[in-house]
Amino acid sequence: MEVVDKAKLPYIYSADELISMFLAAYGREEARGSEAEPAFVRQKRLEIRRIVTSGKTIATTLREMALRMPFLDKLHPFYRELIDVVFGAQNYKHVVAKVGNAHVAIRAIAKEAITVVRTAPDKKGILEAKRMYKARIIDLLNDLKPELDKMREIVLFLRKLPAIDPNLFTIVVAGAPNVGKSSFVRCVSTAKPEVAEYPFTTKQIHLGHIVLRGDKVQVIDTPGLLDRPLSERNQIERQAVLALKHLAGAILFIVDPTPHSGYSLDTQLNLWREIRESFPAPAVAVLNKVDIATEEEVKKARELFSPIAEMSTANCQGTKDVVDYILNKYYVPQALEKLRATARR
Repeated sequence: MEVVDKAKLPYIYSADELISMFLAAYGREEARGSEAEPAFVRQKRLEIRRIVTSGKTIATTLREMALRMPFLDKLHPFYRELIDVVFGAQNYKHVVAKVGNAHVAIRAIAKEAITVVRTAPDKKGILEAKRMYKARIIDLLNDLKPELDKMREIVLFLRKLPAIDPNLFTIVVAGAPNVGKSSFVRCVSTAKPEVAEYPFTTKQIHLGHIVLRGDKVQVIDTPGLLDRPLSERNQIERQAVLALKHLAGAILFIVDPTPHSGYSLDTQLNLWREIRESFPAPAVAVLNKVDIATEEEVKKARELFSPIAEMSTANCQGTKDVVDYILNKYYVPQALEKLRATARR
């Protein structure tokens, strides 16, 4: 499955920019040939070169813009679903196809214009062919304006997507606000976590990486995403959040047994149940802030969540054990199976 390669995304020219490019390419060609050649013949040659050059310039530009857009059917489901949420999969394909296929019409118009110029009986016929050719190309480019504008909007959206590699094993960190999710990512990441915007939210995600025997594992904190019930969101937000199901190799749900987060254990428990029901990935719970929680608070949280471990992200105590548990239980078996499959080939 392919990912969105931002370096390969094209610059999308507007209709006005393409018209200017077309006219500039047309005007660059100058008269050539022997002075002894009749002026009428030289004019025909010049007009044909102008048609060939300008038509090829615009046709090639449109085709290359479309070809450099991601092929939706080849994209990883995570990216494909996000694009579908915003633009609609069929609309995306229509926009890219119309822009890409326009090169066929341009070449046909140019070919027809060349034939008219070649058979023109006089200068008036050449000028009429020139006028018709330029008018038809400009009309075609103006007709593409809605698709070009939408294509530019799509590219801007793709450039803003988080630099997530959905092909890597990913630990998605969930839990109510203020339970210590971003602190956990900082504790376990090999390098400083990246911060990026996530579509359809005003929040940012924190993306960390763990290097394990040369392999890279992603850890994603999702403030504003997996911290409140899906029932409280509109449809687009729900779809955007559920796109995370394509990333999660495992979900780590962090619980705050103390009252400091502002969310009761019952509220956290309801969120925990919804996440387990909504996502197919294995999910485990862990207690945080055990350094400041009372014995009674920890005991009650244990009974409700059956946590795999207890930790304190304030000083990173126990965080490595949590990661080791998840990787050994969910990542290592996958990695070994891939190695065996490769060896069997």
